Amino acid sequence: MRSSTGDDVSPHGLWQSTLMANSYRDPYFRAQLERESRGSEELQELCLRCHAPMAHHDRVLAGQPAPRLHDLESNKLASDGVSCTVCHQITSEGLGTESTLSGQPVLGKERKIFGPFAHPVEAPMRNMVGYTPVEASHVRTSALCGTCHTLTTAHHGALFPEQTPYFEWRNSEFSDETGATETSRTCQQCHMPETGRTRIARNPMGREFLIPVRDGYRAHAFVGGNAFMLRLLADNREELGVEASSEALQRTAASTKRQLGEDTASIEVEGLQREGATLSFSVRVQNRCGHKFPSGYPSRRAWLHVQVRSAGAVVFESGAFTDDGRLRDIADEHGLPHVTLVQSPQDVPVYELIAADPEGNPTTSLARMSQRQKDTRLLPRGYRHDGPHAEATIPVGIGSDIDFTAGGDAVGYRIDLPESAHGTLQVVAWLHYQTVPPHWVDALRGETGEHAARFVRLYDAADKTPETIAVVTATVGGN
Repeated sequence: MRSSTGDDVSPHGLWQSTLMANSYRDPYFRAQLERESRGSEELQELCLRCHAPMAHHDRVLAGQPAPRLHDLESNKLASDGVSCTVCHQITSEGLGTESTLSGQPVLGKERKIFGPFAHPVEAPMRNMVGYTPVEASHVRTSALCGTCHTLTTAHHGALFPEQTPYFEWRNSEFSDETGATETSRTCQQCHMPETGRTRIARNPMGREFLIPVRDGYRAHAFVGGNAFMLRLLADNREELGVEASSEALQRTAASTKRQLGEDTASIEVEGLQREGATLSFSVRVQNRCGHKFPSGYPSRRAWLHVQVRSAGAVVFESGAFTDDGRLRDIADEHGLPHVTLVQSPQDVPVYELIAADPEGNPTTSLARMSQRQKDTRLLPRGYRHDGPHAEATIPVGIGSDIDFTAGGDAVGYRIDLPESAHGTLQVVAWLHYQTVPPHWVDALRGETGEHAARFVRLYDAADKTPETIAVVTATVGGN
């Protein structure tokens, strides 16, 4: 299947280089699972529901116990991650309700493949793979994605909302569940780019099936926000058993980087003024996602990096980072307090989730997380504090910050300038993003398991430059 420009738009061709296809091969997942689930088969089952769903559901639908890691050595169903016949066999039963979340969708048993198009021609798929295509509108809904992209745990007797993108989307202007509006956008509309008109299948011998040309076909590229991991897979594909080519993985990483840089968030400098030796302004961050930013896996964080320059020389800087991806000269392994006013280089606005264990100590262990100690991830537009799932998604640790609102945040800067700052001053602001901050990897360095050791080795050899989501400059004349 080719687009009008000759690009491969076949479902398998695009899917193969995504993190969906590599959800079980993902070396960070394997390292964390090894660390978290030692001696806990219950936790293994919870994680494998979504990271090895074919292997999981194949056993469960056959009336057998759910598989554990020791069952999955050389298991092709596990290594293929989230494949076609998982998502496209999910039925509409219970979608959007608690019973299907945390990786518990109801899968059909009749070899039906649910798709979005009306009147599918059945014969080609039946003849080739023994499935029957069926039109089903529920495959277009965010509730389908929400089955795995919502995870609530209860390891210590209290429910903990570990990952809540679907809940966040429901409580935003992007939601269409109470009726579509001009601002509604489903997960599929943002994360599966539309490719235009095409036949959605071809004969393996290269001939065309007698099937309609479809409008609105969406690419199965599943463009998310983790370009770092895609590049890691590309650089180590042979060791990790990745089937997609390095070139395909790099293309998907580039698409991810484009989405991060164009569709995720924007920033602007407001109220820039100089009064004597004091420079003041604010940086406004606007979240363009249909969920929090960052969202999903709780390691992810974003932060503001700001420089003030005079005649090209940096006279103030906050939020700088080192070559190994750490915030410069700041101990941030336990998170940083929410910042509303930046006055020194140590004041860094970081948008992140910090989870605590039952004793109240910050932790990167998912099995120990029992409460949100800080949650300053940017809210989506339209978020309501009395909206759906507010208890699980409401900000934590922002104090009385009235500028932290639905759709973004504004941070004040009041900087005492050095005597060297003269003439026109330039302010440069960046919004940076990391999927795997260094302190999350540090927690694996003392582990003796093979997967932890391998990920640490691959991580240490990787380029850890954070993604730049947005950058803006502004100038003000001298006094």
